[in-house]
Formats: sequence, C-alpha cells, structure tokens
Amino acid sequence: MKVILHPVNGPTTVSLTNLYDRAVSEAVELFIVSAYLTEWKPKRNINKNCEELSFIVGTDFGLTRKDACKAVLSWLPKEMKSDFLAADKISGFHPKLVLWKTRTGECHLVLGSSNLTQAAFSTNYEANAFFTIPEGQYEEIKDWVYSIRLQCSPISEDWLEGYKEADKTGQAREGKKSAVITLSLPSGKDINKAIKRRKAQQKKFMEIRDALIELINKCAAGKTPNEVFYDDMMALWGHHPSRFQGRGFEILGKHSDWKDTCASLYAIVAKGKSASIVALDNLVRKEIDRLTSLENPNRGAWLSEMLCHFFPDRYPILNKPVKVWLQHNRFRGPRKASEGALYIDLSMKMRDTLVNNKTNTAKDLSELDHAIWQWYDRKFGEK
Repeated sequence: MKVILHPVNGPTTVSLTNLYDRAVSEAVELFIVSAYLTEWKPKRNINKNCEELSFIVGTDFGLTRKDACKAVLSWLPKEMKSDFLAADKISGFHPKLVLWKTRTGECHLVLGSSNLTQAAFSTNYEANAFFTIPEGQYEEIKDWVYSIRLQCSPISEDWLEGYKEADKTGQAREGKKSAVITLSLPSGKDINKAIKRRKAQQKKFMEIRDALIELINKCAAGKTPNEVFYDDMMALWGHHPSRFQGRGFEILGKHSDWKDTCASLYAIVAKGKSASIVALDNLVRKEIDRLTSLENPNRGAWLSEMLCHFFPDRYPILNKPVKVWLQHNRFRGPRKASEGALYIDLSMKMRDTLVNNKTNTAKDLSELDHAIWQWYDRKFGEK
C-alpha cells in the first residue's frame, strides 16, 4: 500500500495525478467513481484495449459541473459514451475511488478523500491510498459498482440540458431525487389494447423460441449456409404471429452475412442466462459495434427485435415508429457515440421510463414498443 498525501507529498512520492494517468492508460477494465466532478483534464486517453468502463459521478446539491461533464464526453471514445453515468437517483452519494485491471491481470485500487476537482489534485488537504488487490476483492468492488449503475442515468448532451447545477456562489438546493430525462409515454384505451395484443404475441413466441435458437446456433457455428438459414428462419418466424414488425429488413438481409449476426445474437443469449444487466449491456454494445464495423445490415431492426424477443425487459426495438417517437420526445443519445453505445444509452433510458409507469399498462420494453406502434398509427395513420 502507498499513501498519497496532499499537499505535503515529498518529491519522490507518487501523485494522485500520476495514478489517474496510469489507470486510464493501462486499464483493460476501468471504474471511476466520484461524489462530484468539477474538472476533467487528463493527460492521457483511455487505453485502446480497454474493454469495459464505468465512470460514475454524483449530483447531490448540483456540485457536479456541466462543463466538466462535457469534457468527459469529448474525451471518451465513441464506444464508451454510454458508460458515463450520473447517480441522479441516489441521495448521499459520497464514494471516491478508481479501480482497474491491467492486461496481465493485476488489479489496482485508489481509495480516499479526493473528488474529481482541481483542488483535490493540488491545493486541498487530501489523503488517499493506492493498493494492489487480489482478484476476488476486485470482483467484489466491481459488482458493487455494477449495483450503483442500475440506479444511474447515462450523461448525454440532453441530460445536461435538464440538469440543474449549483449557481456560481455555490448555493444549491437538494430536493427529491428523480431522473433528469423522462420520455413521454403514450396513453389511451387504444394503447392499452395494443399492449394486450403484444402480451399475446410474447406468449406465442415461446412456441418457437427453442427452435429459433437452434437455427441461430447452427448458423453461428457455420453448419448452415446463409441462404439456408434465411429460408429456415423465415419459414419458422417470418410469418409467425409472434413477429413484432412488418417487412423491411428482407431486401438487404436476405443475401447478407447471417453467420456474423447469428454469432452475435447467440453469444448474447448464451451470456444472458447468467450475466448481470451491466455485463450483458457491455456485450450487446460490443457486438453491435462489431457488426457495424462489418457493415452488416441486420444489426438494426432484425437484431433489436430478436433482443426484444429474448430480453423484453431490457432491450427495445429500433424501428420507424420508435424513431419518430424519440424525435417527438426530442431525445438524442450522446453525440458522436457508436451505434452500440447509442443503443445501450436508449435501453437504459427506456427502462428507467417504465419504472413506476402509471401512464399505460406496459410492463416491459416489448409491450412499450407496441404502445408506440399504436401511438404512431393514431398520429400518422400508417404502420
């Protein structure tokens, strides 16, 4: 263990600044948690081999500054812009830590009094400690951070527009915690009838679920050619009453590389049996970004519908009605984010919208999707 004291460090003692620079530059997994954030000026970028990030800041009393958040968003790589989070539904959020794992499996922790402020790294009297810890303890802290993520909102430019920071004098009021971004949900008798129809579709899907997984697995393993998989899938699911969307993906999808798409979906479904929500979100993001790099056309409407079939409480469908509904809500994900990061950002915000939903009877994102379809049909007279 090394103790880092400010401002009385000796000239040979490791500094807090150096430890942060070390963490971001060598981490393959990185977790930064701070009660508040007022400045972010790192000297280094995140390690290009970093596979996972959680950057969480508190919002108590409005002490976290918008400009500092914008600096973080600009600094983050595009695939990690949905991993910058605000603990905006937690009161009394006071932790300060940096946790990371290196390529060789070493696990490190910085823990102490310093928030992410300029003064904490220079003039304040601060006491922090740097540890190399066993992997079991690392996983315990990581799981704790995961539990915090479930009570957070992704920070995007839209989120910052709604966030109220303390004024220049430092005066701030702390009221009841609530989400900064809320999406207006469709309402009406026709909406609830649509939700009831979607419940019936979900029940029907269970009739073909296992057979569909078997087809996907064979294609992912290279045992079924693309054309054969497409024909078999459409015979099983294409005209089945459980199908959520109309036609659209078939034009580009029929002759595309289904092996890649199926490999992504099968990996997600397999991991979903045991993984936490956060771990599964990380995998979904990575797979969507992988398919994006391959310019695979099935990564949008088809893959998101499958994710909604298999994980109706976690992942929304990307279709025209949903996109129009998001525009109606003036919703935008983080600027310059990757497709995978945008999808996870949307997933988290839509999940949060359904918490304590009293507008309609939707209980999951599959049911909300059909409510949005009904809203779209009512508003525009088309499907």
